[in-house]
Amino acid sequence: MKILLPFVLLLSLASCAPAGRLSQCKPGELDIHCINTGRGESTFIIFPDGTTLLVDAAGSNLKKHKYMPTPPKPDSTTTSGQAIINYIRHFSPGTDTLDYFVLTHYHIDHMGEAAKDSPIHPEGGFGLSSICEVGSVIPYRNLLTRGDPSEVQSSNCTNERNMANFARFVDWTVKANGTRYAYFDPCSDSQIVPLHKSVRNFKVSNLAANGYYRTPEGTAATDIPSKAELDALQDPKAYPGENALSCAFILSYGPFDYFAGGDLQWAHKELHGYFDIELPVSRVCRKVEVMKASHHCTKGANGPDIMGALRPDVVLAHVWRDVQPNPETLQNIFDANPGSKVFLTNLAPKNSPVIAGYLDRIASTQGHIVVRVSKGGTRYTIYTLDDSDPAYRITGKWGPFVCN
Repeated sequence: MKILLPFVLLLSLASCAPAGRLSQCKPGELDIHCINTGRGESTFIIFPDGTTLLVDAAGSNLKKHKYMPTPPKPDSTTTSGQAIINYIRHFSPGTDTLDYFVLTHYHIDHMGEAAKDSPIHPEGGFGLSSICEVGSVIPYRNLLTRGDPSEVQSSNCTNERNMANFARFVDWTVKANGTRYAYFDPCSDSQIVPLHKSVRNFKVSNLAANGYYRTPEGTAATDIPSKAELDALQDPKAYPGENALSCAFILSYGPFDYFAGGDLQWAHKELHGYFDIELPVSRVCRKVEVMKASHHCTKGANGPDIMGALRPDVVLAHVWRDVQPNPETLQNIFDANPGSKVFLTNLAPKNSPVIAGYLDRIASTQGHIVVRVSKGGTRYTIYTLDDSDPAYRITGKWGPFVCN
């Protein structure tokens, strides 16, 4: 069983405001960075051999909504794409390409939004939404997406203009940068691998994408009816939500395990059982040290089935709306593992009273979050960083924790 250091020791190791800046990731270490732009979700991962993986590129332009967004970070004048670029260049200086980019699903808080007034790339003719802006400055060697949205259709994929813009970017980067474009394979253990040096006991196991999930037998399956069958129903509500089509994986390094599943959810399963993608994915999950909360810790995600399988010691939530995290979802986390420590990138003042009963169990409510795993994956330390400071000064430190 994997355990954290005793709670008393954890408290003694946690610091509210340690001085200094976080050093760069050393060879043999694994870094997982939750980049907070205040506009969605983006995770930057540095493998022990230096291979780089960016999962999603937050970039919603939402300014007014029933569920209001949190303030943009580091400020309102910096685009989400530029914030991600700046962060990567700070913690991985000299990086001129990103080895992998995984777009978990087609929503603007994960890929950005090509607004009518977005700057246009002079060569590619695409608007500089987040995924496009990052990829035009730091090219992607491999670009993976959940799949063809015309074959597996969702009820709320991003709009046609944004998808057409993304298609122009893909065409351009394949030709201009030699980017290899492919669909995320839900049954692969070799689609994402260290590219620069062999790493012992390191693996990225894909678990789900495009509504398909890995079965315990290692084959791909889906419960979603075919597009032809759904079209024949003539019921827009019969199509799965885009979130349920998210890519999911477990990254393992020695005894350390990390789960990430985009916006996987079980929401509205009472309407159609296939809306619940968490249940089948849970059957190939195991206990992990760290989990990225699915769908920003919103209601209808991180249900008892998948949380009971993962039982994470640490949960990282990319919060960006004033209804996140949801109290029911937090309860699911603590039911699965009462000792779990939850870290949030943001917490809207409006939501603080809603989750008041859980605040003393939340380790941090603001900033970038970094998980640094030691060589061999035997220990890990968590840092929070100032998301308004270009120097990314450390604001908190927890650990090291032991993996068993």
